[in-house]
Amino acid sequence: MRNSETTMRNAADSHYPAQADASIDWTDIQAGVFVGLVFAVIKGASIAMPEWRLGNLDSLIPFLICVEYTIYRARHYPEKLDVWGLTMPITTMAVVVGAAMAAAAIGCLATLGFLLTGSLSFEFIYVPKMIEYLVSAFPQQFFLCSVVLVSLSKIRVFHGQWRLPLVVGVLFALAHFWTPHHIPGTGIPLQLIGTFPLGFLAAWYFLTFRTILPLTVAHAVLYVLLHHWVLMHL
Repeated sequence: MRNSETTMRNAADSHYPAQADASIDWTDIQAGVFVGLVFAVIKGASIAMPEWRLGNLDSLIPFLICVEYTIYRARHYPEKLDVWGLTMPITTMAVVVGAAMAAAAIGCLATLGFLLTGSLSFEFIYVPKMIEYLVSAFPQQFFLCSVVLVSLSKIRVFHGQWRLPLVVGVLFALAHFWTPHHIPGTGIPLQLIGTFPLGFLAAWYFLTFRTILPLTVAHAVLYVLLHHWVLMHL
């Protein structure tokens, strides 16, 4: 019985390659907090003072800080690129699973959009918007998976097949609590509901395939479809 438990524990721990370095990288955590504060300040300023016309600076500045940070750290610690999931090879299975997850999510959005409007369409203008949103999606995926998830994975209490994905799903949902669109007739933010399963699946995907690039692309695609198919009709 004890051998069986040990085998199960080892199998679970195999999803946590970051355990090779048992210490949490607090520099990553500090960078994440700083970028989050920068985003909050710019977002708050754009809402409070729309006459400033800040545009997409709340996305662009965090993105540039994130890119500069990864370049700076990688010059001194190149192994971090693999830990962050930026340079790990994207396998065929990673592509197939990522595509299946994205297709399922798109199907859910399409169904909800059709129920809201009675029709559904895909316009070419969505494509450049998806490309543009990559600037916003990358910092979110980087700090959610490459920083928060990797850091928590080094704490044994979070080990197990589902514990860490559940925690990350909750954190990702809470990060969207401020969004203005609510479930009709309630005060519950719509994205609070949808982002929990997406955060859960993103965490599972990252632990399994150790790459954030497909997640970033899927994030951008899903957000634009969510906006045009669902949020605009609430």
